[in-house]
Amino acid sequence: MEIKRLSRILGRCSKETIEKLAQPIMKKYPVHIIRKPMKTLVMVRMKETIAKADFYLGEILACEALVELQGQKGFALMAGDIMDKVLGAAVLDAVCKTDLPEKAQVEAALLEEEKKQQAQH
Repeated sequence: MEIKRLSRILGRCSKETIEKLAQPIMKKYPVHIIRKPMKTLVMVRMKETIAKADFYLGEILACEALVELQGQKGFALMAGDIMDKVLGAAVLDAVCKTDLPEKAQVEAALLEEEKKQQAQH
């Protein structure tokens, strides 16, 4: 699954859905937390509609985390301050880069979640 699509799905998932997918992985495999979940500010870039010029609208509160699983790094950056959600999303990002047997199950669950998100949209 491409990273942009994965990020879009994870960003729209509920905290409970991400935790339900990430917790079994975290219990079964050693997850090295490189950058623990922490709050940060992110500049929001916008494009002016007439001149097509980029400008910065302001800052938003976000959370980020970086983990390593089976030699693969997983990263997540999400708006808001839900630390558990961003940690779980980073683990799921790492899972999707590995060859773990759980990868297919996680990707299938995320694709199903994407279908639900599209139906709600």
